[in-house]
Parts: sequence; C-alpha cells; structure tokens
Amino acid sequence: MQKVISLFILLFSFSSFGQEIFDYEFDDNVTIQVVEDAEEGEIPGGKYVKGTYKNEVIVFSSSDKGKDKLANTDEAGLLKFFQGVKDGAVKSSKGKLLNEEIITLHDIKALKFSFTFDVNGKKNIVENYVFVYKNLAYTLQFMDTEKGFDKLTDFRTKIVNSILLK
Repeated sequence: MQKVISLFILLFSFSSFGQEIFDYEFDDNVTIQVVEDAEEGEIPGGKYVKGTYKNEVIVFSSSDKGKDKLANTDEAGLLKFFQGVKDGAVKSSKGKLLNEEIITLHDIKALKFSFTFDVNGKKNIVENYVFVYKNLAYTLQFMDTEKGFDKLTDFRTKIVNSILLK
C-alpha cells in the first residue's frame, strides 16, 4: 500500500511541474504564446523572449535593422531579405539546410526553413519562421536534438498558430 501511495505522490509531483504556456504581448505589433519560464532581453535594434519546453529551446525576436529598406520593399525585395536571413543562419552555424518554403502567416508572407548543425558532437535541428510586419523583422526559432525534434511538432504548431498580429 505504501508503494502505491508513493507512486501516486510521485506521479502527482511530475504533473505539477508541467510548464504552462500563456499569451505574451511581445510588442505593440505582436502577441505570442510563451512558456512560463521565458526570459526577455534586448539585442541591438530589437528584443527577444526565450524559453525552454522539455528540451526544446524557443526564441522569438524582432529587429529593426534595415527598417528603412523594409518599408519600401516589394515582393522581390522581401524574398531577397528572406534569402539573406536563411543563408546567414545556415552559414554562421556551419549547418546544412534541410528545407525551406514560403508560407502565409496571418495573411503575410513568411519564410519557414529548417537546418541541422552540430553542438558538442550532437546533431540539432533548428526550425525558423521569418516575417516582416510594420517594417520590423520577426524570427521564431525552435531548436532541439535530432532525436527529440519530431516529438514536439504539435507544440511548435500551437506556438506558431498563437501569433497574433495587431
């Protein structure tokens, strides 16, 4: 009987440590769901919010670099911008591109791309979403080990779908 009670307490304790996700007003333009332990900070020309869910690292950031160029860009310029972001991310990580596609995210064009790279001999996958809204560039990144990456597909979909543009 004591083992049953101990097991019940242990299971209850594990469920109590489940991470909550909540709506977070990132800036005047965007609301997104983040994990409760998320930290926020500033980067040159922008800001970020970063959290961890299980082993997955999630980072949402904004940047006003090139704000003037983004204000006057057409579709070809937007695609060139996306190409530069993708190439820079893959090259700087010494990674290998897995896939890329232009998607529609709340009626605006966005680039979705994934790549692999090694960290301490372990292969990691990074899935990125890049979009421009009100002349700011936004990036949402999910990173996990290659082994664990497919386990959180539904979680990533929930976060992407939580993006609310104002």
